[in-house]
Amino acid sequence: MIIKFFFKNTIINSIFIIFYTQFYFLAHASNCLQIPVANNLFSIDQPIYVSSDEIDIYYPNKIQFSGDVNMKQDNNIFMSDKLIISLNEKNELLYNTLYACGHVSYNNNYIILTGSHAWINFYNKNIDIHEGTYHFSEPPIHGTANSIMQRGKNRYTIVKQGKCTSCVSNKNYWNITGSEMLYDHHKHNIDVWNACLKIKKIPIFYSPYLSLSLHQNNVLRHYIPNIKYSSKHGLIFKIPCPINFSKHYSGSISPCYTSNLGTKLETEIRYSIKPGTGLLILDLVENNKMCNKKFSNNYHNRYWQLYWKHNGIMNKKWHFNSNYISTIGSNNYIENINIPTYTHSNNNCMNQKILCNYTDKNWNANLSYFGITNINITTIKDYYNYNESFQLELNSYYDNIKHKPLNLKLFSQITQFIPVNHHYPKTIRIHTEPTLNFSINNYYGRFNTEAKLKITHYRQKNINHYNRTQYPNYHLENIVNRIVPQLKINGKMILKKNAHISKKYKRFLEPKLQYLYVPYRFQENIGIYDTDMIHIDHKNLFRDTTYSGLDRILPVNQITGDITIRCFKKKKELFYASIGQILNLRKLNSEYIKISKCTQNTPNILLFSGISHWNINDYWHMNTETQYDMQRHTLSFGTIILEYTGKNNQVLQTHYRYTNERYLEKILPDIKAPIYHNTIAQLGALACYPLINNWKISCAYYHNIKTNQLIDQAIGIEYYTPCWGINVSCERKIIDWNKQLNRNTYDNKIRLDIKIYSSTSDFKANPYKMLDIGIFPYQRTF
Repeated sequence: MIIKFFFKNTIINSIFIIFYTQFYFLAHASNCLQIPVANNLFSIDQPIYVSSDEIDIYYPNKIQFSGDVNMKQDNNIFMSDKLIISLNEKNELLYNTLYACGHVSYNNNYIILTGSHAWINFYNKNIDIHEGTYHFSEPPIHGTANSIMQRGKNRYTIVKQGKCTSCVSNKNYWNITGSEMLYDHHKHNIDVWNACLKIKKIPIFYSPYLSLSLHQNNVLRHYIPNIKYSSKHGLIFKIPCPINFSKHYSGSISPCYTSNLGTKLETEIRYSIKPGTGLLILDLVENNKMCNKKFSNNYHNRYWQLYWKHNGIMNKKWHFNSNYISTIGSNNYIENINIPTYTHSNNNCMNQKILCNYTDKNWNANLSYFGITNINITTIKDYYNYNESFQLELNSYYDNIKHKPLNLKLFSQITQFIPVNHHYPKTIRIHTEPTLNFSINNYYGRFNTEAKLKITHYRQKNINHYNRTQYPNYHLENIVNRIVPQLKINGKMILKKNAHISKKYKRFLEPKLQYLYVPYRFQENIGIYDTDMIHIDHKNLFRDTTYSGLDRILPVNQITGDITIRCFKKKKELFYASIGQILNLRKLNSEYIKISKCTQNTPNILLFSGISHWNINDYWHMNTETQYDMQRHTLSFGTIILEYTGKNNQVLQTHYRYTNERYLEKILPDIKAPIYHNTIAQLGALACYPLINNWKISCAYYHNIKTNQLIDQAIGIEYYTPCWGINVSCERKIIDWNKQLNRNTYDNKIRLDIKIYSSTSDFKANPYKMLDIGIFPYQRTF
């Protein structure tokens, strides 16, 4: 018997009771009540409302809704032209599914699916939509597919024979097609099988497997061909080919041709595993033409280089870190190789280190495998290099001894140094450093007293040749024991006061004072292994030592003072100014301490330093920094930066930098050419301004007004959209000094970059990236 009811634009209350009752018993049978509401398509916790133009009940086989069907439960909405509920003889849902056809649409807070017909599994909450489209609200990825499936309680979206893009719907400038795509909405990741990247309809590359992150880590940028021209290197053309082993391993193999250098194969592999994430770079160079011009015929110009960077934590106690580079061939000639800039510790040395750290409650241990390589791009030197050796560090902490503000720390280190040149000393260094600290901290300031005892033992072998060639006046000794005590007392106060103008403004006055004493110890019988001079500026006025390693400890008897003024409006800092001074109470003789390879001079006896930052308003900002050598009555260096930032990412920055020639001689002791020690008085400006219709232009200009020399000039123009961009830039910069012609050498560059953004967040991540085209990259002043 067929009963037919027709209701126009109303909700069928009586049928809803039958529909709801059947779903209630089915839900109990499948234990759906135990699944959280937020992860279900339909959960029995919330009522289900169905409305349609018509309803046909074929009792007891099926129920059919027709005409503008709208099914709603909580924030899940399902619409179609027809919805069929099939039942068996026991009034149970047949095949556990609902069938819908005709303009099918499903949406919730984060996804919209459309198609021609669909099946809804009531028990496992799966959805299958055919010949449809999908759109994610965050990130805004959308596409089409033959089949779209929701699985894993709406965590996964599986796309069969589909494509995806982040461009707006009517402007698909690029897309990725694949036989299958898996979207993980929890990890914000896309896995694509048989992936093909297309710009418009032009295929760029194919990969059997590709994994993309929807966060700001844009993997697509590694797969775009790169072309540029340089007067030094010639035409450079690189074609990346993606390689993806699994979702945890990805990378690219990039054949790179440089007309002036030769052929190079660059391989990058990025991985993300349980112990951490990392990067492997392998460069293979067949024939370096520039090396052939610089060196003799017996110079090996075929080489390879391996760089490994890793950082990760395992089991909350193990920490692994690597920043390691190795070059085989070319006698460690490493110019023009794909080395990340952060591997260089300073202008002369490059640290190679692999670290394993274990941390417990009151102690930690570090085992590292390290090497130190001297970098010189004009001559080949390997007698300062040290082969890879092991270093063991132990740190133990004892805080609040007997419930008093007394802390004890014990630092121990054992290091082995093996030089590349067999004529130079092989050394084992054992260092122990107990530290006793008494500290009082409260809301108004802090007081700290610290005492150290630096005990170092050196065992130096193979020193005869080194003593004859390097140390004619002072000779290294086989066994050296050095004990250096250190006393440091410092204090700081924080004084707060509301401004008279308004209670919204608050002022802070922070005076800080420190006394540091280190006695003199003779150290010329100790070699220099991993020690270098540290650049002293206002940020490290209160450092304990002037050198980075343990091979030299400078005698100090000094007082350091600093006064800082801060002004806040609510939680925003409007003004910051700090003035500091170092006063050495004992005048040092430069003959006492000679740091070969580091410096031949002691630091300034009297030093005056200042730094300030002023947020004039929401658009204008100013930074200044200066350092004055009161011993020689000269300005060591100074910087002033004035910046304007607009609402639409407009930037105008002007700055003036000054560096005295005596200061350059002190911080660049290894560079003997006097041209590099000339006083620098540099005036520069950079700007970025958006033009009409997604165009913007940037330019930079730097000039040394002291010598009337051009340092760098660059200009670039970019067209951008939320899903892609193209940039053309030109640059002329100073790179070297030609002794024969007695003039500067310049390099002229032209570069073309094509960018693809995998998400809107990646597009908005760095709106000032275009300003990094010159020697001096853009740095915000606030």
